[in-house]
Amino acid sequence: MNKKTIVITGSTRGIGHGLATEFLKAGHQVVINGRDPEKVARAVAKLKDAYGENVAGVTGSVNEPETHEKLISKALNMFRKIDIWINNAGVPQPHRKFMDLEVEDIKAITEINIYGLMLGTKAAAQFMTKQGYGKIFNMEGFGSDGRMMDKLSLYGTTKRAVNYFTKTVSKEMETGNVQLGILSPGMVRTEFLTQAKEARSPEEAKQFKKVYDILAENPDVVTKFLVTGILKSTKHYNRIEFLTGFKLFVKILKLAIG
Repeated sequence: MNKKTIVITGSTRGIGHGLATEFLKAGHQVVINGRDPEKVARAVAKLKDAYGENVAGVTGSVNEPETHEKLISKALNMFRKIDIWINNAGVPQPHRKFMDLEVEDIKAITEINIYGLMLGTKAAAQFMTKQGYGKIFNMEGFGSDGRMMDKLSLYGTTKRAVNYFTKTVSKEMETGNVQLGILSPGMVRTEFLTQAKEARSPEEAKQFKKVYDILAENPDVVTKFLVTGILKSTKHYNRIEFLTGFKLFVKILKLAIG
């Protein structure tokens, strides 16, 4: 097997951690990342216990350029190359209307979800262009397709930006050997989604539960699907989508029947 080296931002928990686990299960090498040094250390230790020395960790926030520099250095020092880079780090919006958000909230969300992802894309693209190959994937979320929901205006805007940004940069890079694409996980049962559910009023939570019960999927199912797609991907631009229209139809049909 051609052992790949994968860098994943925001990967001490949730989908990012699930992706790291699936890559390691498949025998590959992973560099994980998070802002909290204790959480990074715990995640690395847990993954090493399960999968050996094929994992390393880097502490740092993605809105700081030096974090991406450290990720590249760690990957090269440990594994001598980077085959796949996944910009997964993201933060949710407080469950409030945009006009009620604090300035600090607006700054924090846009800095991580847009600016940090852009910095990661730039760092990875520059490195992989020099290396001569590589794949970069950016994580979608609610709003990427233009859908709107009350009290998700800022978060949805950042994810819509991810979609446009990834497509346009991919076109700029279409003559090279670096692939740039999008991961669309759909609704995943993670702490991220649980917090969103708990922040709602009783009536909002009731409506949210209906959608949650139909659409939400377990992390291991989603991450296994995404990792398989990433490893197989050969397109210059590729959108790997878990919750397709057909899958949604099947989920709704099962709910109606049973």
